[in-house]
Amino acid sequence: MRKNALLALSLIVSSLSLAQIKTARWTGQEDKNSDFAHVLSLVNQKTGLNLKQEDFSLLEDRPLATSRFVMFGQKSGDFPVRGQLIRIWSRLDNQETIQVEAHVDEPIPEGTIRLWAKRPALDSRSTIQLVKRAIQKSDDTEIRDIRWKDEWANRQLVRSVRVKARRGYHRIAIVINERRILESRYEPFPFADQYTSVPALVYPLWEEYEKVPLDLTGRVASELKFLKTEVREAGTNPYEVLQNEMKYLESMFDPIKGLTEEGRKEGFWAMSYVKNQASQIYERLPLVPNSFKNGMILEGKYATVNFHPSVLKLSGIDFDLKRSSQFRPNWVVIDQDSEMMEMIPESGVLGRPLTSMNDAYTRAARRLPDHSVVDYINDGFDEVQVYWAVTQLFESLRPMGFTDPELSTRPFHAYLYDTDISMRDNAYYTDDTINFTTYSSQTHNMARDNTTIWHELGHGLMDRLMGDQLNLADTGGLSEGIADFVADLVIRDVTNAKPFVGSEQLRILNRTGFNLTNESHDDGEAYGGTLHDILQKVMDTHGLVGLKKVTDLTLEAMRLTRNHPELTAYDWFSHLLFADELGNLPLRRPGEFKEIIEEALKGRNFSLEGLAPAEFKLIHGQQEIDSTGFGSRAQPIPVRLASQDSKDFQLRVQLKGSETYQFKYPVIVKVQLRQGPIQGAIHWKNESDEPLEYVLRNENDTALIPLSVSGACDEVNRPDGSCVDYAYIHVWNDGEKEEAQAKKRFYLRVIPKQ
Repeated sequence: MRKNALLALSLIVSSLSLAQIKTARWTGQEDKNSDFAHVLSLVNQKTGLNLKQEDFSLLEDRPLATSRFVMFGQKSGDFPVRGQLIRIWSRLDNQETIQVEAHVDEPIPEGTIRLWAKRPALDSRSTIQLVKRAIQKSDDTEIRDIRWKDEWANRQLVRSVRVKARRGYHRIAIVINERRILESRYEPFPFADQYTSVPALVYPLWEEYEKVPLDLTGRVASELKFLKTEVREAGTNPYEVLQNEMKYLESMFDPIKGLTEEGRKEGFWAMSYVKNQASQIYERLPLVPNSFKNGMILEGKYATVNFHPSVLKLSGIDFDLKRSSQFRPNWVVIDQDSEMMEMIPESGVLGRPLTSMNDAYTRAARRLPDHSVVDYINDGFDEVQVYWAVTQLFESLRPMGFTDPELSTRPFHAYLYDTDISMRDNAYYTDDTINFTTYSSQTHNMARDNTTIWHELGHGLMDRLMGDQLNLADTGGLSEGIADFVADLVIRDVTNAKPFVGSEQLRILNRTGFNLTNESHDDGEAYGGTLHDILQKVMDTHGLVGLKKVTDLTLEAMRLTRNHPELTAYDWFSHLLFADELGNLPLRRPGEFKEIIEEALKGRNFSLEGLAPAEFKLIHGQQEIDSTGFGSRAQPIPVRLASQDSKDFQLRVQLKGSETYQFKYPVIVKVQLRQGPIQGAIHWKNESDEPLEYVLRNENDTALIPLSVSGACDEVNRPDGSCVDYAYIHVWNDGEKEEAQAKKRFYLRVIPKQ
């Protein structure tokens, strides 16, 4: 959330084009009948196709806070067709249509289906081998979970694989009959009971530290709400029975065979089956009072807080570590030569138990220069802060419209102190879970930074409302922008929208333009910044009521883009305008914010009319650095050097304006080597806290940027002894001192040469 914090995402970005797919969209103003047979007839009428009901299968039928959402997937033979969907939103009271969106195409010919049916199948072992080959050159090769499905894509049968790795997701498409990798992409991460409350002293926003002093007199008196009065007792290892049942080798993972008894007898397994078994084990664990006498644990209505299992290897902890009842898969390497991995079903570790009504209130919140993990664990404050912050997100958003059944009540899980060196100085979200790492002296403790916590949970809110099958068509910036904006909403609620020292550090405050970045967090600044501008304008008129209005508007736009097969910035803002057009009386009048939304997009290098945007090119050699190729965050350029050696690089920066967006010359190009998020690992020649500066006098100018890296890392941040870092290039318009208009990153990985 802050500009000096690395925050991650977890959404699909697909490069397989949907350009040939026929689309249709209408609203309830055109036709109110939401029955699927009627909807399909209109789809055929609008697209010129002749699709039948048997060409589709029901994929989702879910009540949302303001509508019923139904999604049908097009299929050919026994397999779905990628990205071909009919999605229907209807009113909860009378089932009248709110919106219909169709992405469909002609059925695949029977001859093609029969031809592919005769081709050899792709077994799970071969799939794992191909997956390993696809990810071996990446910076994140640990396989923690694998899921796949077979589907038609571009009229060929493809196995679509999602690999959950250590720090992100790999998306791999394999042509089944050819056993050929068609696509490989990587995206970093970026989670009827009785309840009680206990008093606690917590930070309302963040811990005071050198760069951001807090003017709210430090910690404030609050409560840890909705703690369960009964919890499941884990014992020594609640999921040991699953460990004894079989070996969960990555080579034997098969999401289909692993669901059958016959397949499991052959050694195959599926994560969905394991999770279902774990859920049954959890429900059979004995219920015990969650009391001070037993040692109260932080498990509640909206949050569970545990430690990462790696803390079991630490020495010096002054209380007994006990297992949590929450299931957590743990991946371990069992063969270093082949890098073969095994999934071990286990759980996390409970934190320091609360032993009295004053325990959480009196725990020390020391800020240690080296962020000593053992000392923080012994103090027991971090887990208190995280529990409060997760609960506060629900407390803030539910009164402002986040009331969707199940989605708004399912708890988030938190794990503290992942000691892996490659994860240091980070926090990330995945699968209903927010994860915290350990921290070096160069950064702050993100478990005490609510802006980071609320950002990461913003990814979770987006996952829940916008669906598991959402595909983003850009770098994933919408995910980062929404996460920033969710944090902005909660911050304003907690502070009653009053100004505070350090607010200028929030990344939501920016002037970043669309199409002028190559990394999801920077791309997210354009999305989040635009939403922030809308919110600020509305709150200038309506105060805290405006906060509720814009929160409701944004949540509705998220529902109306649920499971979109290829969501672009144009689609997102078009649906935001449609949500505004619908209104939500008595809170929002139909069309109340149309002009404000359109005004906020001006100056962001964005056109609802589809006009060509301005360009910012960052070039290395003959290659432009984009969001996926070499030099990007997904693929840092590997540099093998002896410690005494160095290597030179030269970057070029070129700008080009457009009809709707012009750079203001002379433009200043600043190259930052140390002060950006998670910078400082690589030793750059002539690096300092101050950026290097270059001037572009006009559009025909080119900035030449020489860089040199040493073979000796300032800080190792990968397990193999290497370091990953980047040069951060900012473009500043003439006369503008506060915010850059364009930002790109150039990533390297320095590997020690033996």
